[in-house]
Amino acid sequence: MRWRRCLPPLAVLLAALAAQGATGPAAGPEGVWERYDEEGGCIGGSRCGDQGDVIRIPLEDAPVLGVRFHAGDDIGDTHAGHLRVRIDKTTLVPDIDVADAGNVYEFPVDGRRGRFLLIETRTDDEVAVEDIEIRYAGLKAPRERREWKPSPESSGCISGERCRDQGRSIHVPLEDAPVWGVRFLAHDDVGPRTKGHLRVRIDHRTLARDIDVLRAGKVYTLQVEGMRGHTLIFEEIANDEVVVQDIEVQYSGLRDPLSPHP
Repeated sequence: MRWRRCLPPLAVLLAALAAQGATGPAAGPEGVWERYDEEGGCIGGSRCGDQGDVIRIPLEDAPVLGVRFHAGDDIGDTHAGHLRVRIDKTTLVPDIDVADAGNVYEFPVDGRRGRFLLIETRTDDEVAVEDIEIRYAGLKAPRERREWKPSPESSGCISGERCRDQGRSIHVPLEDAPVWGVRFLAHDDVGPRTKGHLRVRIDHRTLARDIDVLRAGKVYTLQVEGMRGHTLIFEEIANDEVVVQDIEVQYSGLRDPLSPHP
């Protein structure tokens, strides 16, 4: 009958082990940080306004416990960059006065769920945002990673007198996967005129209505909200030569071309 005296402590031990296995180390109250190295960039102002004034990051299906990122305002002649951070329509931080030399900003979140984390400028000034991390509670699976895929065969000079034989647009076939970003290098250093303007769209949906292409060139980054489509299209809309090259598209859930279809 001595075994009965051992039963209560053993039951307590088994219950504790079961509880530990059910939660796991990643599901504790401290959560786990997920890096978003593929996100970020310069937004707002005259130098970065063509890239928009908001960084929009799709969230995982898990409560958010914290957000942190590095932001700096050492761009251009003015230094009046301010940021607002929100999840969907709920404001998390109403106003961040961004330091010129840059700083890491970190703040807790009360376990809120949502579709997007939005980091947006509040003034007409450039702000660079990078090293974005989000802390989740109880992620059931690793988040779906996004990757950039280059399209080197799609580069070219379009429109104007010198490039009209190549047409007025560049068409890039898209993969069967959601698109989260488009980036490319464009310049107008062809011929005496410098009035190149580009429109960028996926099928019939416009991503950038009018980009005034710099003569010296610039890398342009456009954010997309998980859009699917057949063709990425660059159109010259001012009848002047524009060179578009180094085109890359950011996808999520790209299938390995060697793997069998499900």
